[in-house]
Amino acid sequence: MKLLLAALLALNAASFCRAGETQNLKSFDGLRLDYEIDYPEDRNASRVVVLLHGSGPQDMREDLSAVSAPGTKNYFFTDVSAALTAKGFAVVRYNKRSYQLQQLLKKDPSLAKTSKFNKYIKKPLTAMIRDAETFAKFSARTFPGAKIYLLGHSEGSRIALQVADRNKLIAGVGLIGLNTQSLDTTLFEQVVYRSLYYFDSLDADRNGSLAAEELAANDAIAKSLFGQMPVIDQDKSGTLERAEFMGASLMNILADMPGTAEWRKEEALLKKPAAILRQAAFDVSFFQGELDNQTQAYNAKALQLANTFSWKKPNLHFKFFPGLGHALDKRTGYMDLVFKPADKQALGELAAELDSRWK
Repeated sequence: MKLLLAALLALNAASFCRAGETQNLKSFDGLRLDYEIDYPEDRNASRVVVLLHGSGPQDMREDLSAVSAPGTKNYFFTDVSAALTAKGFAVVRYNKRSYQLQQLLKKDPSLAKTSKFNKYIKKPLTAMIRDAETFAKFSARTFPGAKIYLLGHSEGSRIALQVADRNKLIAGVGLIGLNTQSLDTTLFEQVVYRSLYYFDSLDADRNGSLAAEELAANDAIAKSLFGQMPVIDQDKSGTLERAEFMGASLMNILADMPGTAEWRKEEALLKKPAAILRQAAFDVSFFQGELDNQTQAYNAKALQLANTFSWKKPNLHFKFFPGLGHALDKRTGYMDLVFKPADKQALGELAAELDSRWK
């Protein structure tokens, strides 16, 4: 009986999980996270990719519909997974902790007062890293002998590097939209500098200030700024100076969002992405949209230059996609902020690149 039980336990767990079936897995602290496994034609896959989410509460589909055109269903990870399974990879997708807790809080608001919830709030980065480690190890158990890879999007690309740096289990990582900078620098660029485009587009006479007639333009941004003038026109001149506009934007960062202070503390203790990449022995593949306005392409281009002239590491690979944005979706220009479903050709190229290297 003991031999039979041992044999049953040793069976590939994938044989008990049907494609498209949502299950849950206990993470490092006991919180159960929902997940699904997408299988290739050969269910006994020898290569498994765990997908790691971008910022915000994300489900296992990485649903970007809310930031896409009205009526658009945009499930980024579902589309990425389809491209990977077509190349023979098994793919593990799971609900990000913040999303799972959000759903639990809807059912039981008292959860917010528990010690488990407060521990996560104090160490969100640690929790994301350990959740990713949990699913990487789960994937290794589920597919015995398979090589385990991580594919991170945006924030998830930074998590992927941290996990791979500390776990020899990880054979390689794919990074879609890696940001090499700190949270504060990223927010400063996105909130203060990116928004200057709107100021400059309204400043018809290029004198560094917006007069009443410029703010009277039939433009949503102009109307919004005009309505805020009693507050942001600090010198009460009746015009909006460039410094006043930038100050109002910066104030949105200085008034920290919940969790920002905790994030800074954890981030300061972690190895920087460039330091990990400089030492990495595992395969690293960068996938970067040239019109990405959240994690700008110059991050990957700087790393490519560093590798070309200094590091000279053969395991770093770079692929840039002209005309594509943060989720490898087609954009009309850098200031096109509306997401679209990922470009199928780009996803096909991503999957083909990984298939050629991740053997």
